[in-house]
Amino acid sequence: MATTVEAPPVAAGPAFSPRRVSALAVRIVRQFTRDRRTLALLFVAPLLVMTLLNFVLNSSSGGVTLGVVAPDGPAGAAVVDALKARLAGMSGVAVVAVDRGAVDRTLRDGDADGVLIFPETPTPGAALTLRLDGSNPAAAQQLAGLVTQLAGQVSTQAGSTGATAQPAPPLAVSYLYGGPQYTETDALAPLLVGIFAFFFIFLLTSVSFLRERSQGTIERVLVSPLSKAELVIGYLLGFLLFALLQSLIILLFVVFVLRVHYAGNLGLLFLVTVALTIGAVNMGIFVSAFARNELQVIQFIPLLLVPQILLGGLFFPVKTLPVVLKQLAYAFPLTYANFALKDVMLRGYGLGDIWPDLVFLAGFAVLMVVLAALSLRQDRV
Repeated sequence: MATTVEAPPVAAGPAFSPRRVSALAVRIVRQFTRDRRTLALLFVAPLLVMTLLNFVLNSSSGGVTLGVVAPDGPAGAAVVDALKARLAGMSGVAVVAVDRGAVDRTLRDGDADGVLIFPETPTPGAALTLRLDGSNPAAAQQLAGLVTQLAGQVSTQAGSTGATAQPAPPLAVSYLYGGPQYTETDALAPLLVGIFAFFFIFLLTSVSFLRERSQGTIERVLVSPLSKAELVIGYLLGFLLFALLQSLIILLFVVFVLRVHYAGNLGLLFLVTVALTIGAVNMGIFVSAFARNELQVIQFIPLLLVPQILLGGLFFPVKTLPVVLKQLAYAFPLTYANFALKDVMLRGYGLGDIWPDLVFLAGFAVLMVVLAALSLRQDRV
């Protein structure tokens, strides 16, 4: 007679215990309450970012400025007044008078996004010229459409006050930089290249160097004959290899895959990106001295990176910011990197034009090397 073998009873797991769950939750709460730095960044940092964003959105002007080269004589004042009157009801559009010989200088200095040029002597049907900056494609397209609508209406003002309505005069459009093929992606690409390179290299360096500290590697290296400066430069060169590769990949992808238009030298673009990433590497090393874990490194992002992104020109031109925020923006390295990258990619500037931006980035990198070396202390593990 066959015998059946009964399977051994399966041991039941421990019954659900609310007490154990509450004990674990209490431990997590106590762990966070002991970390005042985490609590401060958790509750204060979002308030600071939202306050800064509120000032930027409410105080910045995102409009366009139309310069006008009026005809000679009394008709010139009538043209400018007519333009101002017709644009008075349109928010975000300003009209300024421009001297006939200062059109390109006005555009280059950023005092106008486009300049409408009337003939010196107003005659019926005379052609008008619209000279656009071109480095801001959205503003260029807005002004081109606006001037096309207003040209016929305002041209009659240049003649006698009794002139009847006439067809819109021919409008010749020219660009100081770029052209009609430039899109908003072309305008944002230089800024995004700088932001991505700065953000990811800072994150990589700070987290990696924090692990070196927590594993005791830094402490062991410090007892070697290496000086602190040599230690920082050694780590910089190691991290810099990946920073250079990332910068090169970003630039090549933007130019050859996304087909973003560029007017300047690619080597100069790479040089600007390298100068920015060197500062980001050393800032990551410096910041890692004030973090105990990866979470605390992430918490530095709203304090160190978000303000630079908000004020660096990605959302609004730096020149339109309030005075206090503008001065703060000029203290950030990302602002100067954005200036240089945009000038090279969109305006075709050379090294002689952007060297002040490179000098600031180099100075920031040197400052971060010094601070990173000073932050290396054996008692920070």
